[in-house]
Amino acid sequence: MKVLFTCSDKPGISRNRFHRQNLKERFDYTECISEGKTYASRIPSILSRLPFKMRGQDFYFVSYMGHFLVIFMRLFTKKPIVFDFYLSIYDMMCNDRKVYTPESFLGRITYWIEKKSLEKADYVIVDTHKLIESLSVMYGVSKDKFVRVPLTINEENVVKKDVERYKDVFTVLYVGSYIPLHGTTVIIEAAKISQERGEDTFFLMIGKGPDLAKCKALSEEYDLKNIEFKGFMSLEELNYYYNAADINLGLFSMGERANSVVLNKTNDSFRVGKPHLTLETDAMKEAFTDNEDIFYCKDNLPETLAERIAEIKNNPSLVKQVGENASQSYVDKLSNAKARQILEERIFSVLKPSEQ
Repeated sequence: MKVLFTCSDKPGISRNRFHRQNLKERFDYTECISEGKTYASRIPSILSRLPFKMRGQDFYFVSYMGHFLVIFMRLFTKKPIVFDFYLSIYDMMCNDRKVYTPESFLGRITYWIEKKSLEKADYVIVDTHKLIESLSVMYGVSKDKFVRVPLTINEENVVKKDVERYKDVFTVLYVGSYIPLHGTTVIIEAAKISQERGEDTFFLMIGKGPDLAKCKALSEEYDLKNIEFKGFMSLEELNYYYNAADINLGLFSMGERANSVVLNKTNDSFRVGKPHLTLETDAMKEAFTDNEDIFYCKDNLPETLAERIAEIKNNPSLVKQVGENASQSYVDKLSNAKARQILEERIFSVLKPSEQ
């Protein structure tokens, strides 16, 4: 069968990279992508070529970000469209980052695009049952067209290794883009409590983003000696820190999006066999169990996070066991191989010649 792959985000990001490689191995593969540095440069390039690239294909695979691409492509074909939805742009822009309100013109347009993209696609890929439930209710789309597929990561650059510890003391690692979803100020407040209590714990913060300046300002205000900030780095560089820390942090914010997602860094943490500490959410509880293959915080209060970190630090045998179980959970539930298996069973093997 012939497949056309397209996406409007960078084709080299982990999610798109996985799909491109998987489709190349499975089908007669063609792609319509752009290596432009911005959406403004990539989108016109893709749209100008897409109708011609669509000719003679049996089905189409639209990856991140492809909401409006699905709508555009449906104008030219009745053949199956597989859409890796990944995340809700509407929820991210309106509720998480609060760039604009749901009632605003941009809010209504984003909602319409998202709703239409879900309606026009034949198969919609997301990574949690909670997100399927939320999207089905929000947009009135049947749950039957959704396929739950775990997030995929760059397994070549994120690997378990024996490395020298970053610090002699218990080290807690945050990696991310400092978006509100992550609740990074909660981490800074927890570091303050940890320092005040004399806990021998170090907080390492890696990345950059909207809340970085706020976090640094709080750190300076509290005169924190138990924290260090490092900027953006490649996955190859990050792999050392994933392995050199004792536990890796997830998200600590409340809301529907936080309750519905699994983060890439969650997969990274499980991949390297390090315990992951994050807010207890419906999405996370679908697959992981507290004190078995993950550590949960019951709420996002700094005091709760500080106490949970201290509890974990003082139980090294449990840390070791949870890390080992996380490695196995990655193989069983999160790996790229598992994602390929689900895609084959739920989508690719179902695409019959009569649909072509």
